[in-house]
Amino acid sequence: MMKFSHTKAITAFTLLFMLMAVISLIAIKKLQYSASTALAARTATVLASTINQARDSYSKNAVAALRAHPDISVQAQYHDKPYAVPNPATFAIELGQAISAPEKGLILHTFSNYPFASRKNSGGPKDDFQKTALLKLNATTLVFERIEMLGETNVLRHAEPIFMEQSCVDCHNMHPDSPKKDWQVGDMRGAVDITIPLSTDDAELTKTVQYAYVIFIAFSVIGLLCMFVTLKRALNLSSELEQQVEKRTAALSHLARTDSLTSIANRRHFEEFGQALFSNQSKVIWPIALLVYDLDYFKNVNDNYGHDIGDECLKAVVNAVNLALRNSQDFHARIGGEEFAIILQDISKEELQRVIDRILKNVSSIEIPDNNNIHITCSIGYTIKFSQSNTTMRKMMSLADQALYQAKLNGRNQAAYINDEDV
Repeated sequence: MMKFSHTKAITAFTLLFMLMAVISLIAIKKLQYSASTALAARTATVLASTINQARDSYSKNAVAALRAHPDISVQAQYHDKPYAVPNPATFAIELGQAISAPEKGLILHTFSNYPFASRKNSGGPKDDFQKTALLKLNATTLVFERIEMLGETNVLRHAEPIFMEQSCVDCHNMHPDSPKKDWQVGDMRGAVDITIPLSTDDAELTKTVQYAYVIFIAFSVIGLLCMFVTLKRALNLSSELEQQVEKRTAALSHLARTDSLTSIANRRHFEEFGQALFSNQSKVIWPIALLVYDLDYFKNVNDNYGHDIGDECLKAVVNAVNLALRNSQDFHARIGGEEFAIILQDISKEELQRVIDRILKNVSSIEIPDNNNIHITCSIGYTIKFSQSNTTMRKMMSLADQALYQAKLNGRNQAAYINDEDV
C-alpha cells in the first residue's frame, strides 16, 4: 500500500511537473509570438513612415526642383523616356517594390479605390484586407492591422492611409487620365499595405525547453530552476528584440532627417529644429543668429560641367563652411538645391562677423580637383536677435531671405544684414 502510495505520489509529482513544463513551453511560445508580433508592428510603422517621408521629401525637394528644368519631365510612365523621372506616387510605389522580399514574406504595396488606368490591374484593392482597410482608415483611424496566413507563414498585415496634399490635389485634378478630379487637401488618396512575416522559430530556445523537459522529469527542484532560467531568457530575448527595433528606428529617423549628399541636416530637420528651439524660448541661448547662403551662379557649374561635378562642389562647400563654424553646436542644414541655413546661438556681433568672414574666405578658396577653372563663391543673408521680443524662426527666416536677396543685388560674394527695423 505504501509502495503504491509512493509510486502514485511520484507519478503525480512527475505528471505535475511535466504539465508545468508544457505550460512553461506554451508561455514561452506565446511570449515569443507576442514579441514577434510587436516587432513586426513597429517595423511596419517605421517602414510606412519612411516611405511617406521619402515620398514627401522627394516631392518637395527633388520634384519641385526638377519641374523647373525645361528638359526634364515628371510623370508616372517615365521608363524608357529620356530626361523623365518618376512622379512622387510612382517613386513611392517603386520604393515599396524595391524594399519588398516576397520570398521572405515581406511585401509593401500601395493601393486605392481610384487607381490610374495604367495601374488599374495592380493599384486597386487586391483582397478583403485591403478593401476593409479602405473602409476603416480615415483621419482619426490611422492604422488597420490583422494577422493572416500567407501560404504556410503567419504574417502581420499593417495598413496606413495616404492623404492628399496641395501638390497632389493640383496634379490629380488637372491630369487628363485622373479617375477622380474633385480631390481636396486632406482626402484619403489610398493606403499602404505592409506585410511582415511572424517568425517564432528559435533553435536555442527550443533546445533549452527540451533540456527542461528532462530536468523536470528527473529532478523536480532543478526543473523549477530551469523553468525560471528559461522564462528569464525569453524575457531577455524580448528585451533584445525591443533594442533592435529602437536601433533600427533611430537609424531610419536619422536617414529621414539627413541630406544624403552632404550628410548635414536636411530641410525637414531644419524646420523641426527651428520649431523645437522656439517652442520653448527659455532654452534659447541669446543672442541667436540665422544665416542663409547659396552659391553664386551655381547653375552654370551644373550646365557646363555636369551634375556630378556640381555635387562635388556642394560637398566641398559644406566641408569648407563646417570648418568656418565654431563647434558642433552650430546647426548647419541644406534647405534647397544650393541653398543652406545656419543657426548660431550665444554669439556676439563681433564673433558672428568673424564666422561670416571665414565662410566667405573658405568658400572662395575651394579648389575642385581636375577642374581648376571652377571658382565658387557664395552670398549670405543674415539677421541676429538679442532677446525674445516676439521672435519666431519664421520671422528670422524672412529677414535672412531678404538680406540674401540684398547681397545678390550688391554684387554677390558678400554678406548682407537685415533686422526688424530695416523692414
